[in-house]
Amino acid sequence: MEPRFVYLDQNHWIYLAQDYWGKPHKPDHKGLAARLLDAVKSDRVRLPLSTIHFIEHLRAESAARRHRLAQVFDRFSRGWHMASWSSVLPVEIHRAVANALGERSTMLRPEVFGKGFLFGLGPKERALLLEGRTEQQLNLLQSITALPEAILDLLSYPNEAGRGRQNAMVIESSRANAAAVEELRSLRKSHSTEVHRRAQYAGYMLHHQELIFPALDAIGRTRDEFLSLGLEGLTAFWSSVPSLDVDCELTLYRDRQWSKSVNPSDVRDIGHLALAIPYCEVVVTERFWARAAEETGLAKKYGTVVWTDLTEVLEPDGSA
Repeated sequence: MEPRFVYLDQNHWIYLAQDYWGKPHKPDHKGLAARLLDAVKSDRVRLPLSTIHFIEHLRAESAARRHRLAQVFDRFSRGWHMASWSSVLPVEIHRAVANALGERSTMLRPEVFGKGFLFGLGPKERALLLEGRTEQQLNLLQSITALPEAILDLLSYPNEAGRGRQNAMVIESSRANAAAVEELRSLRKSHSTEVHRRAQYAGYMLHHQELIFPALDAIGRTRDEFLSLGLEGLTAFWSSVPSLDVDCELTLYRDRQWSKSVNPSDVRDIGHLALAIPYCEVVVTERFWARAAEETGLAKKYGTVVWTDLTEVLEPDGSA
């Protein structure tokens, strides 16, 4: 049986840690960590981390709490990490462009999961690390970061000043993003969901031109040929780019809950799910996003089981 990739949002990692350290979040969680660790050790279940998990980890003010969670990250992930969105998206767009124009893509399915936290670096960050190093040296460094306790070492490194600066930046950017979204969605409130969706796609077209044009060049097609797909063809194109499809539909779902204010953490939540829903077999997240995945049809489209409680991972039909 192939191992299943199960993506836990930050809160569910915290619940897992609470049970692991003998203080379960609720009675049903008692003993769950030990059973899930058995599934992880036998490689029936893989619990990948993402860079967003690390960013959220550093928000905790208690060093002891951070250390305990870092130990659980290390022990339960076994070094599995998710690629950055900036690494996955070029491959997705290349494949989608080729398919939209009836060409065979030379790109394989994106490599979403790998060992070691350096696997999660994007192309720009990887280029910075390569300065003064060979690719072989970087690969060796990446293999070292996949060793047991590497994540614990990374997250336990004493750097309170840096942690404070990062937290301040995250808080401010999240606040600014939420305020901008509130303003934008108020302008779109009188428009239909489909108009709202087209506006999202127009934004993607603007921001991802640098990925679309090389993809066209690679298959010998022109920008005019791509634009000649028209509204219907371009709509189908964007909905065939998995991570942007999830980003768009979850954003629309969130924005059109008119009685609910935009939460500053939403951008991180959607950042988690944009890759988790298309590429993990199971996602465990909060009720709002689980409902969004079901009601938008994303869970069905990508064949992803979306749960809201850790206990469901170990249910008989979960095969863990």
